[in-house]
Formats: sequence, structure tokens, C-alpha cells
Amino acid sequence: MNTILKNTNLRLPDSLGAIGRERPLAALVCTAAVFLVIGGMRVAAPLLTQVLIIAFATITLSPIYDWLVRRRVPPALAVAAVIALMATTCVYIVGFALPRGIWEFSRNIALYHRQLVGLAGTVADWLREQDIDVPKGLLESAVSLDSAQIAGTVRALGGLAGKITMNVLLDVIVIAFLLAELPSLPRKVRRIPFMTEARLAVLTRFSRDVRHYMAIKAAISALTGLSIWLGLKLLGVDSPVLLGFVAFFLNFIPGIGSVMAAVPGLLLALASGVETAAWAGVLYLAANQLLGNVIEPRIMGRGFGVSPALVLLSVLFWGWVLGPVGMLFAIPLTMAVRGTLAEMWR
Repeated sequence: MNTILKNTNLRLPDSLGAIGRERPLAALVCTAAVFLVIGGMRVAAPLLTQVLIIAFATITLSPIYDWLVRRRVPPALAVAAVIALMATTCVYIVGFALPRGIWEFSRNIALYHRQLVGLAGTVADWLREQDIDVPKGLLESAVSLDSAQIAGTVRALGGLAGKITMNVLLDVIVIAFLLAELPSLPRKVRRIPFMTEARLAVLTRFSRDVRHYMAIKAAISALTGLSIWLGLKLLGVDSPVLLGFVAFFLNFIPGIGSVMAAVPGLLLALASGVETAAWAGVLYLAANQLLGNVIEPRIMGRGFGVSPALVLLSVLFWGWVLGPVGMLFAIPLTMAVRGTLAEMWR
């Protein structure tokens, strides 16, 4: 083998460091590895999304544990308090608030449909009065649904509520076990064979950044959801609880999440009248601008080196790879990939 290599002026790298110095070969190997990883992630997306939810939920809750420990609460008691807080919150949301919101929305779907069809007819008549030619029945048909479609939507919403309940219960159990490992986690990480001091520093910095991002994002999303719930309730829009949850979850998607969250709220408000829809639009705009563009950057304090264009591309990419959950965690996942690549090319 060595003779053949000498005659052809080729040589095999002796270590990973040698591979790093062979730039063309390293680029080829890394490109192939990236495509293999992406393909594997798409295949394993259902499992990976569950793992991501559990991991980022644990990271988000860990600052509460640290805060309690800094105030001299015993570690075991601090873990128990965090688990109790998480379990109580999840039981309330999944067992009461979210199913009730979905049930209220499902019960009134037929009513919303009739109101939207009537409103579409009114808009079409107004356009014709302005000498704008609108084919008869065009707008009405755009928002029309038959009884089978309405019944299918109701069944789908019921199945979604049950699926969310089962997944959340499973996630809560796993997160509780992970939180119980928090006191001994630093010691166990240091015992990993390949964990050098440099890698530990990179991992610690990444964990700190993700915790900072997720904690602030969760707080801002909660304030956004509460603002939307209260504002829509005061406006008399139906299903404000469900719309508040939609605003909370979609606010995790940077850039386009707030726009996506406003669509169902505006449609339901439109069913109550044009004036109500206008005020709902003002509510969504004010909440997202104030909380997302003024308060959130100030609380974040430091940037994460991700440009707005990269944010949008990362949302699209991770949404393509992992689905909606990938869009929710696009920024932390991009930060993880960036840190991994930086460590590989050191």
C-alpha cells in the first residue's frame, strides 16, 4: 500500500489534524457529512423534534434552578420546586386552558363561517358600488366551506388536542428526570472522555447563550400571549385564550412568527365586524412592535452574531428539515451549528 502511494505521489492523512490541513479533501468530506446529517435529520425528524423540545425546555427552566441555588436553597429542594412549577403550569395549560380554547373555537366554526361569507358578500357589493367589477359569488366562494370540511376541521382539532396532551405529559416526565440531574450534571460532563477544557469552554459558552436567549424569548412570548389574550377579550373576539396561545408559541419563530400569529386573530375579529378587525390589527401591531422590537432587544443586551437575512434563511431551512418545531428553535440550532463548525476548524 505504501509503495502504491509513493508511486502515485499520494499519501493518507495520519490524523484528523492532517485531514484538516488537506483543504480540498476536508471540504469534500465535510460537504458529504453535512448532506448525510441533513438527510438523517429529515428522516428522524419526529424523534428529533421531541428531543429538541425536551432539551430547550430543560435549558429554559435551568435558570430558575440556578436562581434558587444562589439564594441558598438546597439543590434537591430547588429541583423539586422547578419540577412542581413546571408540572403545575403544564397541567393547567394542557388540562384546562388549551382544550377549552380549542373546544370553544370548534363549537363556533360554523358560525364564523356564516359571518365571513356574509361579510364577503358585503365587501363584494361595496366594490361594485365603486365601479369595481367583481364576479358574482367570487368572494363568497373564497371563504366558503361545506359541512364535511367543517366537520373534518372539528375532528382534526380534537385529535390535535389529544396529541398535544399525550406529548406534553411524556415531555414533562423526561424533563423532570433531566432536571433531577442538574446538581450532578457539571461533574458528569467533565468525565466524558473526549471533553477537553477547550471544548468544555465552548459548550459552557453555548449553553449560557442559549439559556439567555430562550429565557428572554419565553418571557417576551408569554407577555405577547397575555397581551393578545387580554386585548382580544376586551374587544369581544371569540376564543381569546386559544389565540393567546397561538401568539405565544409562534412568537418563538423570529421574523415571521408574529405575522403568522396575527392571521387567525384577524380572521376571527373580522367575523365580528370590520371595526373590530381594525382594532385587533392595531393590537397585534402594537404588541409585536413594543415587545418584539423595543423591549426584547434591550433585555437581550448582547447580540448573537446572526444577521436578519441569516435569521430568515435559518427559519426556512430548519422548518424544511424538522418542520414547525425547527422553525421555533431556528436561532438556537443555528448557534449550535456555528459553534460546532468553529470548533471543528480550530
